[in-house]
Amino acid sequence: MTTIDLGLAAEPLSLAEAKAWARIERDDEDALIAELIRAAREAIERETGLALSSRSFQLVLDPAPRDGWVEATRHPLVSIDGVTAYDAAGNPVVFAADQAIAERPRGGEGFRLSAAVIEQAANGIEIELSAGFGDADRPADLMLALKVIVAASYEARALVEPGMQPALRPALAERLIAPYRRVRL
Repeated sequence: MTTIDLGLAAEPLSLAEAKAWARIERDDEDALIAELIRAAREAIERETGLALSSRSFQLVLDPAPRDGWVEATRHPLVSIDGVTAYDAAGNPVVFAADQAIAERPRGGEGFRLSAAVIEQAANGIEIELSAGFGDADRPADLMLALKVIVAASYEARALVEPGMQPALRPALAERLIAPYRRVRL
């Protein structure tokens, strides 16, 4: 399964908020701070499986799951927007979400594809979905962790190249993120 992020409209933490939190008054490093925000958000999302901003994703499955069950790789799952199955000749067969989803448990982060989708999916499936928190729904502790990581990364900017950020994870950020980590047995 491959997850493709189809784009982010805006970071969950604005440049102004990050600068205010870190008490940065200068403007000459705004591009660096914006990059630190992106890197910190991506690190938190990768570690937790959460999407801090609501946006669209594409799940690519090949082969199709035999039982039809698919677990969303980004949470919280908002909606399934469309499904495309690829037949034996590689031709796309497009299904509307209501035709493609046989079952989605209430509040669940997974769903079952219909038999029609599984039958057509000889060469895989692409699932368009929306996931993530709205502006008012973001967990405050994750937003605080994001600010803390950005501030620490800014302070360590001379020690670590921007492409290797976030290099420092303060203990506070670790504690704030810990309850959201996905544990696999």
